[in-house]
Amino acid sequence: MNSPNLFVVGAPRCGTTSLFAALKQHPDVYASVLKEPHFHAPDLPAQPHTVSDPDDYARLFAAAGDQRIRAEASVWYLYSREAPVRIARHHPDARIVVLLRNPADMAISLYELYLRTGNEAETDPESALLRAGQTRFATSYFPFGLHYLQLMDFATPLARWRACFPGERMRVVLFDEFYRAPEAGFRDLAQWLGIDPETAVSFDARRAREAVRMTAMKQLRELPDHLRRKLNPDASRLHSGKASMAIPATLRARLREHAREVNAGFAAAAARPWPQAW
Repeated sequence: MNSPNLFVVGAPRCGTTSLFAALKQHPDVYASVLKEPHFHAPDLPAQPHTVSDPDDYARLFAAAGDQRIRAEASVWYLYSREAPVRIARHHPDARIVVLLRNPADMAISLYELYLRTGNEAETDPESALLRAGQTRFATSYFPFGLHYLQLMDFATPLARWRACFPGERMRVVLFDEFYRAPEAGFRDLAQWLGIDPETAVSFDARRAREAVRMTAMKQLRELPDHLRRKLNPDASRLHSGKASMAIPATLRARLREHAREVNAGFAAAAARPWPQAW
């Protein structure tokens, strides 16, 4: 069975889409054409792209050849209590990649994304980010994602993952470090995965899509219609849209202070110190 052995598990708005697009270009990697199946997180609310049937999940990797790495990326796995346990049990050889950025920047970026997609109805950033009013949840397609303050706690979920994937089985990658020199960052990640680190990949979104277009079309042809319908062709446009709202400096400062308070255990869970720039 072509079972996945690499999971990119989050966090949201931290570069998982770009990293997954780079992985797709590597000849030693077979990546699921459907990003974010979230199969191993039944404790989280289902989204339109969620795959819950075991046979459907297996179909995402059925066409894999002899590639060393078979990957999927589901950013909300990070916060799931069940995902690390299930993945460790069903994929004992798996490795885990977690991409993180400044938690305040992550929360603001997620808020701005949800305004574009219609998941967020509150247009006042302070009310949305600090108060998490329940009334707007009724119109949300993914209410879990609106708990911005809770999502800024990286230490707690990282500790759960570290307990299931100790040592070198889990790699925490910081967004700012990686995208300051993405080619070098990818080479380092490739060495960790045991694949050719000298293979060139593009981090330009258009070039990355073009590089894997034929492979993606082949994968899509082999999927049943109900799985193909889970792909959202507008997702990349919405996710790459530019922010249109000014966030007050005082609000950013309050969010950063909250992030420092809730991430006291970050260093132990991430196996790296809390970044000074955060």
